[in-house]
Amino acid sequence: MNTSTVVLVFCALAVTFVSGGDMKAEMHAQVEKCIIETGVDPSVLKSLHETGGANADENVKCLGACIMKGLGVMAADGTVNLDKAKSLVPSDAPDHDALLAAVEECHAEKGANDCETAHAIGMCMHKKHVGPMD
Repeated sequence: MNTSTVVLVFCALAVTFVSGGDMKAEMHAQVEKCIIETGVDPSVLKSLHETGGANADENVKCLGACIMKGLGVMAADGTVNLDKAKSLVPSDAPDHDALLAAVEECHAEKGANDCETAHAIGMCMHKKHVGPMD
C-alpha cells in the first residue's frame, strides 16, 4: 500500500508529520501493522481521502488511533503527547511553521474514545490543509 495514501487520509495524525528518512520506514511498518489489527480494507482509503475522512467507519477511525499510538503520539488512554507530535514535524519541511501551528491547534480535539479522538484530530488537520502530504 502507498504510504502517501494513508498520510492523505489521516492528514493530521502523527503520520502526516513523518515524511522523511527512518521515520518514513517506521511509519510504513506501523501502518501495515495497524491495517492488519483493525481489518481496514486498504482499497477504501482513496475514497476516504476524497471526502476528507467524513465517511470513516469505526475501523478506519481506530486505524488512525493505532498508528498514532504506534508512533508514540497517542497514549493508551487516548491522550496526545504534543511534544512528541511536534518532534515528528521535519525541521526542513517547507511548511514547518504551519504544521506546528496546526498540530498545536488540533492536538486537543477530543472524541468519545481514542478512535474518535484520532479521527477528530485528522479531520481538524484536513481542514487546515497543512502542506503537501506525500
